Amino acid sequence: MKSNYLCPHCRGYLNVGENIIFAAKTKSHKRGLVLLSPKIGDYSVITHIDFKFEQGELISFYCPICNISLEATAVNENLANVVMKDETGKEYDVFFSGIAGERCTYKITDKKVEAFGEKSIHYINFFNLSSR
Repeated sequence: MKSNYLCPHCRGYLNVGENIIFAAKTKSHKRGLVLLSPKIGDYSVITHIDFKFEQGELISFYCPICNISLEATAVNENLANVVMKDETGKEYDVFFSGIAGERCTYKITDKKVEAFGEKSIHYINFFNLSSR
């Protein structure tokens, strides 16, 4: 099943081909594009060879269309948020860690949290929902 990913602000499509595309900025103000897998739980990352960041570094993610921050400040400043729309048109909030190397993703469905990744326990309590 192929899902589409949208900016929660402008509702623009973020996925092209087999990747979700984000504009990103490091704490040292380096900027570049980051391509992530649309498959939840697949933590492969593609960047330009010169756009590097350290493991544990907080990366700020932005919509490449409207340039608004995707930081999920209402949940936790370390998380970014996008909307996932499945083939049936159902929408889910997806949150993922902006900390390089911290593998955790959350799919919010019907007041439930589906947690993915070995570090997902770190933020689960911020959602105030039950986890599956």
